Amino acid sequence: MTGSSTQGIKTVLHPVSDLATAKEVYAALLGVPPQAGEPYYVGFEAAGQHIGLVPGGGPQGMTSPVAYWHVPDLEAKLAEVTAGVPP
Repeated sequence: MTGSSTQGIKTVLHPVSDLATAKEVYAALLGVPPQAGEPYYVGFEAAGQHIGLVPGGGPQGMTSPVAYWHVPDLEAKLAEVTAGVPP
């Protein structure tokens, strides 16, 4: 496949059971303070990635980390990926 590039995995959300403790642990591991902090979400920016802590897995009920690929043009990437795929 050629065409639009990806920027790779740049966002990873982690479900946590204890947000306060996880916030302290991730701040120590990443070596940076959180950039966003709410009772429903804490986010860190480190080494070009966004790491998010989601208490209880959030409304989606996540049970494991979820990684998100970033692409400059989602429509172009979808067209590239689905080109030639039978309906």
